[in-house]
Amino acid sequence: MKSEGTVSVLSALSQTDITSLMPPQVVSVSPADGSIDVVLDIEDPIVVDFDHSTEKYFIDFRFVPDVGEVLYENNDSKTEFRIIPKDVLKDGTEYALSIWARPKNDQSIQPAKLFETRFTTLPPVPDSWSSDFAVRVTEAKRLTRPKIVQGKYIDINLSSQVMTIFESGKALDSYLVSSGKPGMETPKGSYQIRNKAPRPWSAAYGLYMPYWMALVPDGKFGIHELPEWPGGYKEGAAHLGRPVSHGCVRLGVGAAQRVYEWADIGTPVVVY
Repeated sequence: MKSEGTVSVLSALSQTDITSLMPPQVVSVSPADGSIDVVLDIEDPIVVDFDHSTEKYFIDFRFVPDVGEVLYENNDSKTEFRIIPKDVLKDGTEYALSIWARPKNDQSIQPAKLFETRFTTLPPVPDSWSSDFAVRVTEAKRLTRPKIVQGKYIDINLSSQVMTIFESGKALDSYLVSSGKPGMETPKGSYQIRNKAPRPWSAAYGLYMPYWMALVPDGKFGIHELPEWPGGYKEGAAHLGRPVSHGCVRLGVGAAQRVYEWADIGTPVVVY
């Protein structure tokens, strides 16, 4: 039974004050519970939304099986977390994610589980190319036949996930890429470099896209280096060689700058 003093204190508090005293509750998680064919990536992190700020709580994200170090970013109000394991998850594996919380000001309180969800990662991609990426790039440079023999052109083979740059019919270099994932495939066809920018911001995904080269006039997809979160975290190197992007063609650090500085606006690009 509550005392009159307790009732008086509660009645004096606003709804906002009362809410702030309660543990934050999870209102949504993406990918949704039971999702399959999941590829966690900087463009597709786990997104957890809470009903109010988590500022006064330690929030703990636990995975089974364990995924090692987990990186995350908050919004300003601390109501949203974008989470991504630092290491690539195992193919074709079900993971359980549980979310726990405890107050920062009282370490004697045990963490309470707020939410649990499950998802299954994309199964391995069958590939006739070598699973050794160094061998694959070497094979691509040796075996790829130029489709354009005059001037510069960029050759993107989606089946091997390799880009080869040619000049006057000679292969100069080959690089691992990451093209669009299933359902968001990089469109095949003949294109050209429409415009370039050293580090543009993508409002659609909340990411920087270093060494950007647009392949279509509206900039819907293009070539760029591994994207970056605003906090500076760059992700995706371990995904090179697999299609995981939202349609763009990603290059690794170093390779993207090399291609960006070599290619001119108007350079043909063939995607197949």
